[in-house]
Amino acid sequence: MSSVLAAFEMAGLLTGLENGTLTRAVVKDRGSDESALLGASLRYLTQRGLVEESGDAFTLTEYGRDVCRDKGYLVWLVGGYGEPLRRMDAFLSGEKRYGVDYPRDGRWVADGAAMLGRKDVVPHALRLLEGVEFDHAVDLGCGNARFLLTVCSRFGASGTGVDISPEACAEADKAVRAAGLTDKVRVVRGDAGDLSAIPSLGETQLMITFFLLHEILAQGRDALVAYLSDMAERLPQGARLLIAEVRPPAAGENRPWFTPEFTLVHALMRQTLLDAKGWSAALADGGFTVREVLEDDMPGGILILAERTR
Repeated sequence: MSSVLAAFEMAGLLTGLENGTLTRAVVKDRGSDESALLGASLRYLTQRGLVEESGDAFTLTEYGRDVCRDKGYLVWLVGGYGEPLRRMDAFLSGEKRYGVDYPRDGRWVADGAAMLGRKDVVPHALRLLEGVEFDHAVDLGCGNARFLLTVCSRFGASGTGVDISPEACAEADKAVRAAGLTDKVRVVRGDAGDLSAIPSLGETQLMITFFLLHEILAQGRDALVAYLSDMAERLPQGARLLIAEVRPPAAGENRPWFTPEFTLVHALMRQTLLDAKGWSAALADGGFTVREVLEDDMPGGILILAERTR
């Protein structure tokens, strides 16, 4: 079911179920093979109680709408990590390695993260930024740049987005043009781990890292502290760092939906998750002082606003 719903979103069909524009005529108007498969998929979703026919249109049931509120998580997991998860047998046997033999799909990781973040992370992040003064923001691992565009529009700043995925950068460029912000926001394809190659850090008052620093941490805590120290040296005094991460489950904690999947995927990538106390200690060692920490609506999600003080 998760794979079918994710496929509908990735193919641009889920919106039709959400707003009632996916009709029998639309299904029949496709190629014969596509029409047959789409019809079979709709029957499957109907049998599972997620879709119903309303007049000539296929629409989501109340249960279907409830499930599809989490479509960003489904796209992130199925679209972004579907292939490596399908190859778990090769990883478990040691025959293959994640990232070398079967990497994730950068575009759908970015798009899924943007979708889930828009509902569960962004509103909290924007509240954290109220009262923070900045003229230029850099978003490391910007994905499709939706959050960077929101920040720049909301606070009247310019921005630079950096992402290593060519697919994510292509989507980000489209988003910048669609927002009419080509004069204020640019997207650079590059490795966010190489701060020396990122322009304008000396004039950047806000650095954004959403779900990036745990990838640096995968190289070890010393590597993370070295990375943060390098960042602190390049940023001006008083610059802010806005971090979004996922904390590990606490002992005995009843974890909500999707947190076990996050934990499994990070283990697959040999990445470690830190709690707020762990991040605060690493940031302090790297030259930053934590100003505020809050939990957002993402399962296990935390936001940290820190300031460069060294």
